Parts: sequence; structure tokens; C-alpha cells
Amino acid sequence: MRLFFFSFLFLASLSSCIEILDDITFNADGSGELNYTINLSSSKLKINSILALDTLDGKKVPDKEEIQEKISELLKVLSCQDGLSEVHLTEDYDNYLFKLSLKFNKVSDLISGVYVAIDAVEEFSEVEAADSSWISWDGVRLSRSIPDLNAFKFRMNNEEDKELIKIGKYTSISRFEYPVDSIENPLAVLSKNNKAVMLRGSMFDVLQDPSIMGNRISVKPPDY
Repeated sequence: MRLFFFSFLFLASLSSCIEILDDITFNADGSGELNYTINLSSSKLKINSILALDTLDGKKVPDKEEIQEKISELLKVLSCQDGLSEVHLTEDYDNYLFKLSLKFNKVSDLISGVYVAIDAVEEFSEVEAADSSWISWDGVRLSRSIPDLNAFKFRMNNEEDKELIKIGKYTSISRFEYPVDSIENPLAVLSKNNKAVMLRGSMFDVLQDPSIMGNRISVKPPDY
């Protein structure tokens, strides 16, 4: 998603091993459901050691309570947005595993929620706001991309960090009511029931070129 969950991604930027699952269901009427998971469990010791510091690279490091407060603020903002419902977050600060889900009435409601979230998180005001081109869906054709995660300056100070980043994965899944008719990205994998498309890349590759996770997909409704 385009710059959606800033506090989660701030935590992720402290980690060298990260897994992200970006899973969106698109219904024919334009509504849908988002499930977004960030798994930092493999780097929990490193994150705890960094959060114990006062500063890092000359910048103040928030403590765990401050991060929890900011995430809670984001949830409140999202829950109040028109067109968004059933906003829920599972938080595991022992393993740094976060699972957020929500339903949207239409894609424009999801995009609007992104803008509001950006405005709500003052700490990330230097990050360029999202534009509406990150996702479009008209009930038949989908175009979507993922954020340029380099905006969060993931730590790759040495070869060990780079190797751990390569172990990490970014997985993007698009689900539909009707069978998929065409897929633009040659790296995409179609499910056995022809109703879901998956893209997966190493975090290192995604950081080098976020466009590898972009895709255009068409589905074929009955009588279309």
C-alpha cells in the first residue's frame, strides 16, 4: 500500500529482516477488504536494542509506549473515515507482528483514508504524500502498486544487513469474485481457482525497484 501504516513501517525500518503481506480483496461492486501484515519477529532482539537508545543517527528514538500511542491514534483516524469499517489491528509487541484489516465501500474511500492517515502522523510529514495512482479498480480492471519503501530509510549499513534484507519478503495478493482474464506482470502467479493473483519478491529487490510489484489485472464477469 502507498505509505499507509507509518508507525509500523518506522519499526520495520529499524529491522534488517522483514516480511510484509499486502492482501486485498476486490468485489465487483467496487467494495473490498484489506489485510496488511508486517512481521518483524526475526529481528525482535535488534529492534529492542535500538528502542533502548535515546538517539540513532542523530535522531530521537521513540520508546515503545510512544509507538503504541501513535498506532492507536492511526486506528482511531481510520475507524472514523466514511466508507471504511471493521477496522481491526492485532498487535504483538513481543514478536513485533502486526496484522491490520479493514473493509472499504469503494477504492476511493481507501485512498481517502491514506491521505487522512498521512495528515494525522506529523512525524512523517517529510514523506511525500500518496497520489491516487497507486490503485484503481472499476469492477473489471485493476491497476495497483506498492510504496517506495526507501522513503523510510531501511538500515543496510553492512553486508550482514543486506543479506538479512534479501531473506525478507514482500508478498502482494489481489483477490476477485470472478476469474482473472489477463495479467500484465510476468512475475505474477495465478491461483488454482483463477480468482487470485500473487506477486512475491525479496525485500532487497523491492527496495531497489518497487515497480517490480506493480500489476494490471483484468477479470471476466459473466456475460462481459
